[in-house]
Amino acid sequence: MEEVPSYFNNLVQLMRTSKIEISEICTILVNAIHRGNSIWIMGNGGSASTAEHFETDLAYIKKGNSLPKIRATALTSNSALISAIGNDIGFDEIFAQQLNRKASNGDVCVLISASGNSLNLIRAVEVSKKLGLETVAFLGFDGGKILNLVDYSILVSSKIGNYGPVEDVHLAICHSIASRISSVLESKIEPS
Repeated sequence: MEEVPSYFNNLVQLMRTSKIEISEICTILVNAIHRGNSIWIMGNGGSASTAEHFETDLAYIKKGNSLPKIRATALTSNSALISAIGNDIGFDEIFAQQLNRKASNGDVCVLISASGNSLNLIRAVEVSKKLGLETVAFLGFDGGKILNLVDYSILVSSKIGNYGPVEDVHLAICHSIASRISSVLESKIEPS
């Protein structure tokens, strides 16, 4: 039974040793929301699941209809579109093609990746830059290539290949950001 406590100890250690600063990223997302811009979220594997979970947390703020609309979309959720792009153009283009067709200047591209080296995410950053999107990444390991390509990042620095704990911390970061954004949006409407 030592494996379970060891896993959780590793999570706590990752959270303590990683510089996790969400204030600037919350500001970027809130500003996009107030402008009426979209937030495009993406990742592969477990990070795809986190992307969809983050969309849910942002889009389903349970404070009524008086808050600004949040246009958050996980580009991982349309399997028919992803498989069409993957088959006809190539898997490296599954997010870039969607951004080209859907994104507008001033939108925000959020990438979630443990390795930071997925070619489809790198292509998404390249297209985002051409379209005038701000880029944010939640990364693990050493940050990979994406670390130096994006405008803003949170790095959960860990041993390469340590996917599970990094993905768990990324999900906790997403929950924290969604909670902070909810509070900020509420405070704009209902003075404290």
